[in-house]
Amino acid sequence: MTNASNSTKHKINDKLDSRPAIFGRTVTSTFRKYYGIKHKPPGNVRTCWIPPIVFGSVFLNIPKLLKLRFYLKKERKNRPKDDVRVLFYSDCLDETNGIANNLRNVVPYMREHGMTAYLAGNAFNTRPCGVVENSYCFLLPRMFSMEQLGYANSELAIPRVGPALRLLKRYPIDLIELETPSPGAWLICLCAKVAGIKVFSHYRTDVPTYTKTLVKAKWMHSYVLWLMQVFYRMARPVISPCEDYAKILTSELKVPENQVQILPRGLPLEKFSPELRGKGTWEKFSPVETSGSVGNTAISTNNTSRKVRFSFIGRISKEKNLEFLNNVWKKFAAKHKDVELMYVGYGWYLEEIKKFFEGDGSVHFAGEQGGETLAALYADSDFFLFPSTTDTFGNVVVEAMATGTPALVSNYGGPHDIVIDEQAGRILPIDEEQWLNALEECRQLKLEKPEAYESMRKICHQRSQKYTMESSTKAQFDYFRKLMKECYP
Repeated sequence: MTNASNSTKHKINDKLDSRPAIFGRTVTSTFRKYYGIKHKPPGNVRTCWIPPIVFGSVFLNIPKLLKLRFYLKKERKNRPKDDVRVLFYSDCLDETNGIANNLRNVVPYMREHGMTAYLAGNAFNTRPCGVVENSYCFLLPRMFSMEQLGYANSELAIPRVGPALRLLKRYPIDLIELETPSPGAWLICLCAKVAGIKVFSHYRTDVPTYTKTLVKAKWMHSYVLWLMQVFYRMARPVISPCEDYAKILTSELKVPENQVQILPRGLPLEKFSPELRGKGTWEKFSPVETSGSVGNTAISTNNTSRKVRFSFIGRISKEKNLEFLNNVWKKFAAKHKDVELMYVGYGWYLEEIKKFFEGDGSVHFAGEQGGETLAALYADSDFFLFPSTTDTFGNVVVEAMATGTPALVSNYGGPHDIVIDEQAGRILPIDEEQWLNALEECRQLKLEKPEAYESMRKICHQRSQKYTMESSTKAQFDYFRKLMKECYP
């Protein structure tokens, strides 16, 4: 194991994370131990600690930032003008979520295709120090971290500036794309401005709606909205993945229309295929039924009575509108004995859902999955359910459709731009009656109209190919080159 900093007190056999390993992530080097404020529980008042820590960190490092500014200016002059170097920064990289998963696919793809791209975030509080994962993802040592309000297993964090500056000198960059308006992003944004690095942002998270959903204190809603307006004034232009959120950026967050750029996202669709359907993966997570006994030995068989399979795959948390889905499913499953719902994923709301469906044989839980198992669970689903109204895009919707699985989504946010209503799934308002009717139609389609169902599966797969990694990364880097010319004439 190599070192990410010039000194370390860690040995190769030291435990670097007290959490279970996250699928597909391997530590390739480590930072040395730094002092950090002990991880804190959530609190409205405690969030007010964040601005002084952020601005204090910038102020204390102004001499180093100015020195870096002159170094980068000189280094940039000695490079070809079309040599664009980009850093993607997101606080939540050390968790399992759509943003982290997407960036961890995008950045290595860019690097493999001759683009210079890096990825940085904060090490989660379970790590004793910062680490580098997969040789390209820098998880910086923390100065401060606290649990996110109303969002267990996720945190607000502020990185140490010193290690970040050393990395920027070792790996000079021209542009920084900030993925969320988080405390760490504020710090990186302010530091970059002093260091003469162009910063812009990507609207990946509907933070105002999250805050209204998860935080009870009303003053926090206004406070967060004001902070976001200030943030997106500093980090322009702003990339939006869809028209809905482009409108929110201009109306609620006061970003001028000429400073909003719509760019599609891409996914490694080669990992998701209709060919994975019917390989027996779903049955591994279905309950086992006892069909009889011989002597004292029970004979068990896999549940084969349920014929229509629905799934939700993603982070198991309330802002995904799962409370609504649970209520709809309870009423739907009460009418039919041949339907089942699989929850795939992990999150703070999971235990509540398990209690809600305790004793209900129509609902199964597969836990957090990755790789071919995850792709096969998508493929084995007959329909994918995603009622979220807070997703700016919807990676999981594209992944489901890439395996040929039609998706039912809400009529708000990014997912409804992906689905073609009644051809590749359904686009529905958040209304229980309409969702119940749609589930009835899905059941009938699967059981009574097999040819029409197979046709829908083919359309889903074809539609998903619009969101390939190749097309999205090309569009992004073309835009980055344009920004480069504007910022460094």
